[in-house]
Amino acid sequence: NYYTQSLCTPSRAALLTGIYPFRTGMQHSVLQPNDVYGLPLEYTLLSEDLRNKGGYDTYHFGKWHIGYFNEAYTPNYRGFNNSYGYYNGMQSFYNH
Repeated sequence: NYYTQSLCTPSRAALLTGIYPFRTGMQHSVLQPNDVYGLPLEYTLLSEDLRNKGGYDTYHFGKWHIGYFNEAYTPNYRGFNNSYGYYNGMQSFYNH
């Protein structure tokens, strides 16, 4: 059986780490603009492995939504060579 999360933050955390969100602490809800936490830095992301071990160029496009309160939590510091998008949810092409 395969399972997915019903919210974007837990889903993104699971996809990028390969670990269930309840193990990373990201299972409860989506991150809000003033939250001061994110996907813990102790977890290696798929993007980091692809870049560092596989030699790939990695790109993030779209919504991040797994933490950005500190620069170390942003895509460019989590294994992405380039990032184009927004950090939080509730954005669209018309209101960003």
